Order: sequence, then C-alpha cells, then structure tokens
Amino acid sequence: MTTKKQKVLAIASPGGHWIQLNKICNPLEDRFDVIYVTPNSQYSSAKKVAQAKNSRTILNITDASATSKSKLIPLAFQLLWIFIKQRPTAIISTGAAPGAIAFLLAKFLPIKTIWVDSIANTAEISRSGRMVKNHADLVVTQWEQLSNGENIVYQGSIL
Repeated sequence: MTTKKQKVLAIASPGGHWIQLNKICNPLEDRFDVIYVTPNSQYSSAKKVAQAKNSRTILNITDASATSKSKLIPLAFQLLWIFIKQRPTAIISTGAAPGAIAFLLAKFLPIKTIWVDSIANTAEISRSGRMVKNHADLVVTQWEQLSNGENIVYQGSIL
C-alpha cells in the first residue's frame, strides 16, 4: 500500500526568489508532492517543459508587488482558489509579495508556513519577511546576524 504524499505549496516571485526556492524544494520532491506557484510571465515555458516531463506542477498567478497594489486582491483570490483545489499541508516561500499574501491567508487555515528570507538581505529582514514574521510558523534567515533567536532563526545559507 502506498501512502499519499503531503502537498507543499512552494511560492516565490521570479528571479532570485525562484532560484532559492528551487534549491530548497528540489530535495523535498522525493518526500512531498511539491506544487510550485509563481507569476506567469517568467516561467510559462518552464511550466510546459515540466508538464511534458510529468516531473513538476507549476501554477501561474498574478505578479503583484508593493508597487502594484491593485494586483494584490486578484492575487489573494487566486491563492485562495489554489488552497481550495490543492489542500496543502504546508507552504514554503522565499518571497516576495505572492508568498507574503499566501502566508497572511494561511494564518486563518490549518496550513503550516515556512518563510526563508532572501540571501540578498544582509542588513535587515526583507519587507515581506517583516510582514510575515509574526504570522509564519517558522521564519528562517540566511544571515546569522539577522536571527533574533525567537521568531527569526538562522539555519545556514542556501547558496
């Protein structure tokens, strides 16, 4: 009898956030059903390749940020729909706005959340990280000096 793998949503913005998220989640794919969620413009070709190989599921969402606040509400509805359809047990994110919005929504649901703050932020936790630090189940920084030993922990670097 095979047991069904728990679903984990892996959510990140394009660029460095996406690269770091993949470095974290690639080794998890053996133990969990990892569903990747990212804005559609950057990785639509990656979606086609992944689905052709049947190796990954990549869901596309609206790209929103602090500078495009009008897109945050449609993004929130898209994420809620993904939560309903996928029923994840956990969410992991490296940022930015899509991950932060997902964490704020997950706070009201039985979904565990892990935030890994970007390695690019050496002097302070990212804006999104500060937004979610009191709502996430675990916030990890990649810089020892940014850990406060309470709700932001240092676990080493990803890169």
